[in-house]
Amino acid sequence: MKSPLVSVLICSYNAERFIEATLRSVLDQTYRDLEVLVLDNCSSDGTVGILERIGGEEPRLKLYRGKENVGAYGGLNYLLDRAAGKYIAIQDHDDIWHPDKVRRQVEFLEENSRYVGCGTAIVNYYERYDTFLLRRQMEVSSIAWHTSLVYRRSDLRYDAKAKVGNDFHFMKQLLCSGDRRIYNFGEPCVLRTIRADRSNLSTKWIVSSNLGAILRAEIGLLDKIAVLNRLLLPAGIVDFILLRVLMRRNVLSRTDVKKHFEGY
Repeated sequence: MKSPLVSVLICSYNAERFIEATLRSVLDQTYRDLEVLVLDNCSSDGTVGILERIGGEEPRLKLYRGKENVGAYGGLNYLLDRAAGKYIAIQDHDDIWHPDKVRRQVEFLEENSRYVGCGTAIVNYYERYDTFLLRRQMEVSSIAWHTSLVYRRSDLRYDAKAKVGNDFHFMKQLLCSGDRRIYNFGEPCVLRTIRADRSNLSTKWIVSSNLGAILRAEIGLLDKIAVLNRLLLPAGIVDFILLRVLMRRNVLSRTDVKKHFEGY
């Protein structure tokens, strides 16, 4: 039986330092039946040149150049309208995937029709502190780490106007409506970089958010506390508390991380 097509969606913006490694981790997946859809949100650096070079070598990569920056979630909606896969996989423009990630998730979903999607644990790499932090979700849940998510394609779309927690709102209120659930693997299959220059897109929306939007956001309590603190305190202080006090038992060594992510 032919393996089902997976559509990998990536919105890129000024990601020249990361985008090639990100794409290689997707294109080098052991699961080969992929189409990789990338929308560039009007990058002003060398991101597009890198994407065009890789696209010239790799027919599975489909590059779209936006005429204006529509944001990450508006961009995902744009790509969803063009995706052909049975499954949708979400990837950020600066994250790395374990080479066996997609194969494991597709096989699980093919054998477990009661789940609408599948996520995995992730490792956050804090550049400023050269520290790796393991983050998990509940095994059966209405949410997953967004950049780890693979789900069954549908006509659902993101609320691109929401100020905070668009991804969690999409999963909890739409994807998992009617008691549908996501299964989360306990092993980390995503390496996510928290940049030292605070230029992650998630950091930027925290700065532009307000208290009410954060309190209403469909995110976990620990993450909500972290977001609230980032609104009131310098991000470096919040990260220090998170790494050194609240979650120090989840800190991994570089050797531990290399066991999961080849070539890091």
